[in-house]
Amino acid sequence: MVASRAAGPAAAPVPCSGCSKLIDPLRAGQVAIFDQRFHYFCNARCRHAFLGEAAPAPGDGRPAGLAASGAPFAGPPRGLPSGAPPGAGGHHASAARAEPARASADEGAARVADLDAPIVDAFPPVSLDEKLPDLPVLDDDRALLEPIGNTILSEEPQRYDAVEARDIGALLLVLAIIAGTLAVALTLAGDAKLVIGARIVLATVSAGMLLGRAATTARDATDPHPAPMLAPVLGGLVAAVWALFGQDRALAAEAASLAGVIATASAISAWLIESARHRVFAERAWIGSVLSAPARRPPGAWAQGQAPADRAPQRGSDGGSLEGAGDELYELRPGEGVQVDAGEVVPVDLVVTGGDVEVLPWIGATTPTRRRDGDPVVAGATVVRGRLVGACTFSGGDRAVARVLLDARRRADALAPIAQASRALTERWAIGAAAIGALSAFVAGRAPVEIAMTAAAVLAALSTAITASIASVHVARGILLGLRRGIVYKSADAWDRAGKTSVAVFCARGTLLLGEPELAELEATGQKLKPSDVLALAAGAERTEEHPVATAIVRAARARGLRPDGVRNPNFHPGLGVTAVTSSGEDLCVGNRALMLEQRISIAAAESRVAELEALGRTVVLVAVGARLVGIIGLQDGLRPGARAAIQHLLDAQIEPVLMSGDARETCEAIGRSLDIDHIRPEILPADRGAEVRRLIDAGTSVAVLGHAGVDDAALGAADVSVALGAAGSAPADFSTVLASDDVRDAALSLALAHRTRLEARVGLALSVAPALVGAAVIAAFVLPPAYAPIASLLGGVMAVVHARALDAKS
Repeated sequence: MVASRAAGPAAAPVPCSGCSKLIDPLRAGQVAIFDQRFHYFCNARCRHAFLGEAAPAPGDGRPAGLAASGAPFAGPPRGLPSGAPPGAGGHHASAARAEPARASADEGAARVADLDAPIVDAFPPVSLDEKLPDLPVLDDDRALLEPIGNTILSEEPQRYDAVEARDIGALLLVLAIIAGTLAVALTLAGDAKLVIGARIVLATVSAGMLLGRAATTARDATDPHPAPMLAPVLGGLVAAVWALFGQDRALAAEAASLAGVIATASAISAWLIESARHRVFAERAWIGSVLSAPARRPPGAWAQGQAPADRAPQRGSDGGSLEGAGDELYELRPGEGVQVDAGEVVPVDLVVTGGDVEVLPWIGATTPTRRRDGDPVVAGATVVRGRLVGACTFSGGDRAVARVLLDARRRADALAPIAQASRALTERWAIGAAAIGALSAFVAGRAPVEIAMTAAAVLAALSTAITASIASVHVARGILLGLRRGIVYKSADAWDRAGKTSVAVFCARGTLLLGEPELAELEATGQKLKPSDVLALAAGAERTEEHPVATAIVRAARARGLRPDGVRNPNFHPGLGVTAVTSSGEDLCVGNRALMLEQRISIAAAESRVAELEALGRTVVLVAVGARLVGIIGLQDGLRPGARAAIQHLLDAQIEPVLMSGDARETCEAIGRSLDIDHIRPEILPADRGAEVRRLIDAGTSVAVLGHAGVDDAALGAADVSVALGAAGSAPADFSTVLASDDVRDAALSLALAHRTRLEARVGLALSVAPALVGAAVIAAFVLPPAYAPIASLLGGVMAVVHARALDAKS
């Protein structure tokens, strides 16, 4: 009988990274690790082909590096026959030990002779006087270095790492500041013509540095056009050269000083605004790198061979997929599926379609929250536990965070009205002011050179980089502060309207209140029914409803072990209650006071008790059978955590809070007293809340509504500013502001933050412009020399930047 032998372990075949032939990974000829990933090869020739090296010629015993370089090879090492291939010595020795009977006497003698042979160096001797080879310079072709120094990327990096280019612009600014300062400092050398010429040359060098920076530095969306920034510098130089060839040497010295001051002030202004927005740019770049995470469809989302031709998965250099087997990487479009595993970043805005997961709901969040089917998730969230499967709602530049922060066409800091106004001031209005200054000098009978100097000085005072961009810095900081709390503004206009809000309306249930009322009172008003029968009737009528009041009644009946009455023909009245027929055939009415009056049911006998319960802030549900009141149910809904803090945010921003609810006036007043809300809008049905909001707008106020999408759509759609809690990442909707959280404090903070940021932007712009206007007026009246206008503008810019940096430190 033939003995059986174990087949050994088996593994799925993998393609050879060199020739793509399927091989057994456990029996591959060679295995290597490149870019933290295993690569399997049939033999050394496939490995050399993968690395782009020349394979050694057959019979060449030299190492690969020496074979390519042509270095001499002294021969095989000691104990290895000259004609044997590399590695054969060990094989022969082991064979000789394993089968001594087959070795002949001659072969044994040959081995003894080989062992007694002299030791031969495998490599030629190297002189100790030779110098070590020079290190490769950084500009050399990396392909000429060893493969280990040239990392082989088999897949695209999951995160975008921004490579910082050499900041030539900063160097040019430093040179411009030095040259301009020297041009001003040489005033101490006197007013000799040679000195004035040297000062003009230095001012020209400074202007050249500014021109070079404008030509070599990429222009940000918030930057003004470089022409208005450079026009006063060039104008000052022209005036200085013009005065130099005149007869008035004092005027020429004054013109040279003006040219140096304008160039220096322009360079310092550009440097200050770059330092002020450095933190904003760094945080924006970090968010952009987080959002660059790749998107992955669920495995098998398309049947094999059914994927569209333009949606082929991305592949690496070896022809394999960027991820493991079964993972399909695509540029997702709205409506397509996406899968995110634990520890990964959500790459697109989506709505959960499968999985019960815990996520950090926005970029920088520290507290995980639970997401179930139908819940939206915003791009940048991180899955903490579970596997998230969802449907993409927005991708690319349309994602909520990218839309207002990263998309150059829709960035809020570039398109906000106050940012556009500040750029318009430097690009257009400053030219008009310069013309007015020149006209005043002409009327005063000044010389043409003095008229040119006055115009250049006024233009330099108003056309500064700080004046043009300081408002954008404040807007961007406000947007980023909101993103730290999961607050996303839809657009620059939405942010501006939020900053102008004067009234904030709360749809009470689910915002200020928990939306989960509990049974607090249960009373029977007659002898016909017991309290438990009243609750059973109410539960039978409300058991098919999903309103919080109906859910609370059904939950209370189950907790007491009561069986809901088998009512028939329920007829629901939104915001009022329900009418039906009891199991015994009598008419049943369950609802509030308005429904009872509508059904012509008297509640006079219980009026005092109803008023007493409503004064405690409880929602009263009345139960009537056969057109007669039989019971009272009192429900108590607690305040949401942070409700008082939300109201305080609004009061601090001088925004009037308004409580809108379908409950009775006494109930709303009790809730308002506990939250310091004076403006109450009670007994407003959900269908009528849009009209109520429009009435507030018609009174001349800017109204914001805080509520939930789907539940409060009527009120949200009628408001000037709609703030939707927990709606960030949801399907397209016309909400001004969406939140990644369900925290009412963040909803109120979205309005207060826009108010505060808008005010800070106006203060920063005023700090920058006011000294410039004063300086322009002073020189236009010829009280001081023209050089004082750009100096005053620079002082104002310094104050504006210090103000912005102080706010950054505080936040």
